Amino acid sequence: MALHRPGMTKPGNTGVANVTKRRLTRARGRNVALTLARNSRESPLFRSPTIVLLASLAAAVVLTACVVPPPSKPIAKYVPPTDGQTAKLVMRGTLPAGDNYGVYVYSDSEKCTGLRSVGTGTNTRNPASTLLAANQIATVEFFLVKPTVRSYCSIRYSFTPIAGRTYLLSGAAADKGCSARMLDMSDPENIKPEPTALRRNPAGTACLPLSQSRAATLAGNGAAQKSGDAVLRQGASADDLQGLIGP
Repeated sequence: MALHRPGMTKPGNTGVANVTKRRLTRARGRNVALTLARNSRESPLFRSPTIVLLASLAAAVVLTACVVPPPSKPIAKYVPPTDGQTAKLVMRGTLPAGDNYGVYVYSDSEKCTGLRSVGTGTNTRNPASTLLAANQIATVEFFLVKPTVRSYCSIRYSFTPIAGRTYLLSGAAADKGCSARMLDMSDPENIKPEPTALRRNPAGTACLPLSQSRAATLAGNGAAQKSGDAVLRQGASADDLQGLIGP
């Protein structure tokens, strides 16, 4: 038996009649537009510039109404390197039940483009650890979603992983936002902040250039650049929630 969701037309003659009516309406609209366009060429009355313009607009409206925007492309999965030197990335999240988080790696670390999904987590599950190419800049992101209120926040870091080391991206939900830290956990007994980590999206900046991040750190603003806090943003779209809400 087919399931009925709110907002869907229930099976029956009424639904069929409504669909048929909409199809007839669209067909009538096309016929009217085509008739106006044909008459504008054949009848002296319809050779008026105003009538010709109206006919063109009518045809354009009908054609536009039939265009369906393409669906959003799914976010590509991150593929860890299979050769060369690598470092390990571990991901952990501390959040209440109902919240979700995702971890992403950018294929273009400098421009923060080429989003790749490493994995998603909840209050009971974390993404599986992965590998990063060593000795080159990597840009990673902790992305928290609160589906019930359709809000989210994200924290983005760039850093240079060293071959053989293990790094921890540790994120957490807060009352009005989220926090995340990039840590070097190569020695489990001495987990410490990663010194090369630079915050790329502080204070509403989508992707602060690396040169500015480095310059701010050297100028003594490292605390601001490395701040791992972010506020919640309202109105998460379907693209924002993609892959982060389970069935």
